[in-house]
Amino acid sequence: MPNKVKRWLFKQFQDNFIIYFLIIIIFAIGIVIGSITIKILDFNQKNDIMIFLNSFFKTMDGNDFSNISILKQSLIDNFKTVGIMWITGMIFIGIPIIPTSILFRGFALGFTVGFLVHEYGLEGFLFSTLGILPQNLLIIPGIISIASIGMAYSIDRIKMRKARVKHVNAFGRIVDYTILISIFSIIIVLGCFIEAYISPIFLRLLKDYLN
Repeated sequence: MPNKVKRWLFKQFQDNFIIYFLIIIIFAIGIVIGSITIKILDFNQKNDIMIFLNSFFKTMDGNDFSNISILKQSLIDNFKTVGIMWITGMIFIGIPIIPTSILFRGFALGFTVGFLVHEYGLEGFLFSTLGILPQNLLIIPGIISIASIGMAYSIDRIKMRKARVKHVNAFGRIVDYTILISIFSIIIVLGCFIEAYISPIFLRLLKDYLN
């Protein structure tokens, strides 16, 4: 059974390789734009962000730092994106919306890491490596895969509509599409758990080391 699933997933990737490639490029463009944007921030904007970050660092040392709260927020944030991609992929409008979501995701990551490194130097780099990288090793591939699946499904629906092909097994296609989304959603859930329970440990160790 696991081998069948692996072959099925590999075939999906092979059939939609170009879409995967384009989504990765769009994500990379978002990262670059986000990292560049920090250079156009004025002093007040940078100061507001630094105040927020400093309050977050202080929270890590207090009792208000809740792993459950982080997990809930991470799940909510990520599955808003997954939900949008899943729905728009089924109703034809995924082609403009999904790449936009990926671009914004890349922008947010590039801006966050770029700001931390730019303003905090080595400490910011270590914070990014230990506090942001671990969960994103799972979350980002999961999001990119879901985005690619949604795009591929939207394109196929449009091609069939133009060719006036009747969906004799439309329900089966939707089920396969949803199963694929669900598989990669599990990967995202694992990333959320890392963000809530593993990354905070690294961050506390980092604070102790820097202090």
